Amino acid sequence: MVPGNYSGGFPSHWLWFCQVDTRSDAELVEAALEHPDAFGELVRRHQAFVFGAALRVTRDGTLAEEVAQETFFRAYRSLASFRGEAKLRTWLYRIATNLSIDLVARQRERPVEHVPEQPSHRTPARVVEVTVQSEELREALGQLPDLLREPLMLREFELLSYEDISRQLEIPLNTVRTRIFRAKAQLRDLMKEWDVT
Repeated sequence: MVPGNYSGGFPSHWLWFCQVDTRSDAELVEAALEHPDAFGELVRRHQAFVFGAALRVTRDGTLAEEVAQETFFRAYRSLASFRGEAKLRTWLYRIATNLSIDLVARQRERPVEHVPEQPSHRTPARVVEVTVQSEELREALGQLPDLLREPLMLREFELLSYEDISRQLEIPLNTVRTRIFRAKAQLRDLMKEWDVT
């Protein structure tokens, strides 16, 4: 959670009380380096996207909200290092995805509390299989290099077309196809007992 009394100049009202601004993301990033309130507009523009990206990995609204806030907090602290070589949304997506995978991994290490059983049409064996496969997949995704994980997750989690991924990551279409192919190949090696293609 982002503390409301953060003493480093981070505006405590940034998430909810931001004015609509017509400046570009690049202009707002530059402005936020001098005037922290400008960062509020970047949050307003991208918070739904970041939350959605986190939700697709965590599958939990509370965790996704935590990831979204931490994503913007880290982005704010690292604004000076943002070179603009990629789109701001791509940069935020990378932060949110990495945080989500790390958070899911930490959740797995905690003791599992008792949860009342819910009616299900799946057999007990199938429930165990799907749960294990999901956990193994997330762990394997965390081991992929960002270069391969990002296009794969945009394709499989965000359901973007190859053309949309190409535009978002600002890389050639053939590069998108190659990286997704390589990502799936590495996942097969990491998850030999599961079919993830």
